[in-house]
Amino acid sequence: MKTTETEARGILKRMMANGPLTALPRGRRDLAYLLALGAARFDPARDHSEAQVNELLQAWLAPFSSPCGVDHVTVRRCLVDAGLLVRDKSGASYRVAADRVSESVEDGARKLDPAAVMAEVRAERDARKRMARA
Repeated sequence: MKTTETEARGILKRMMANGPLTALPRGRRDLAYLLALGAARFDPARDHSEAQVNELLQAWLAPFSSPCGVDHVTVRRCLVDAGLLVRDKSGASYRVAADRVSESVEDGARKLDPAAVMAEVRAERDARKRMARA
């Protein structure tokens, strides 16, 4: 079953309800979506070195993961284990399994930015606090 944009937004809002991620989500569907979202950041037309994979994942995680929370190495391993990122036999290069990503996540859901959703959650929380004080 593909994750829709509406479902994906709900997943991200739930994950970001208490601020930046401090760990990978425990729910199978939540983790699968987060990994598919990370895999969607890779160019399917080219191979990526391990250094490029690490750099891309670090940059992607930085805005919505606490510094001691989710690390790029763990995410890279999870992507490989899930079959979303395929490592060559020598371990020197990686390629995204774009078909696997497309099978599990709709286009709109793939384009969601976790950092933007986290900002939405903060804004909604601040608005509720202001309303409660009024």
